[in-house]
Amino acid sequence: MKNVALIIARLSSSRLPKKNMMLIEGKPMIAHLIERIKNSKFIDEIVITTSDDISDDDLETFAKENRVSIFRGSLQDVMQRTIDAAKHFQATNIVEILGDNPLVHHELIDHVGELFIKTHSDYSATATKEYSFCDSVKLNLFSIGVRVQIYKSDIAYRYPEFKKSIKEDHHPSSFIFNNPEIFKLSFLEANGQWSFLNKPDVNFAVNYQKNFEFMKKVFSTLYASDHIFSLKEVIELINKDPRLLSLLGAEN
Repeated sequence: MKNVALIIARLSSSRLPKKNMMLIEGKPMIAHLIERIKNSKFIDEIVITTSDDISDDDLETFAKENRVSIFRGSLQDVMQRTIDAAKHFQATNIVEILGDNPLVHHELIDHVGELFIKTHSDYSATATKEYSFCDSVKLNLFSIGVRVQIYKSDIAYRYPEFKKSIKEDHHPSSFIFNNPEIFKLSFLEANGQWSFLNKPDVNFAVNYQKNFEFMKKVFSTLYASDHIFSLKEVIELINKDPRLLSLLGAEN
């Protein structure tokens, strides 16, 4: 069995171009994400999964200079790119991480991985309001922007069966989690040791300049003492300075 973390990233974002390569504490944002997840006990290999468009050449340069695996595929068809990367690296299971989620932590990956194995699921993830059905079943939801998704490669390979039914604004793997009658799903809730992240309306994803300013503040405060500072420390920082919340989410 081989569990491969695929970091889905591109540099042609219209809202914040080249965000993955923007510097925080002297390192590209994607470098911090890699540093935060590489100690996962569940992950066997980390792969930057980007497009073959010229706009993403800088990601390949970064990967080669830092000896990080990289795969380049379709710019528009993200799920096909994911599938092709999984096949290339012979992944049994895919750990999907978004490149604009630099706060994802290896402990969170491991807990979703434990759930995935224990429940013999086809798909396991952190529960967030991004899943339309989670709120209706009253789950304790995580904040957005630290999502971990783990699913079987064999399930991902069924994508062509569902491709025509996936709406343009839907997540590429939505064909899996929107079909619970076909696939076995399980979700990690924000309770117990993760109850501090039971803040479903908070969004840590970096989509706008103000979100990036938030990340710079977090890393400038916490990174020096611990390069893989915990998510709990991030929440404690926000609790000390609630004004930081204004830097999260969409621009007004």
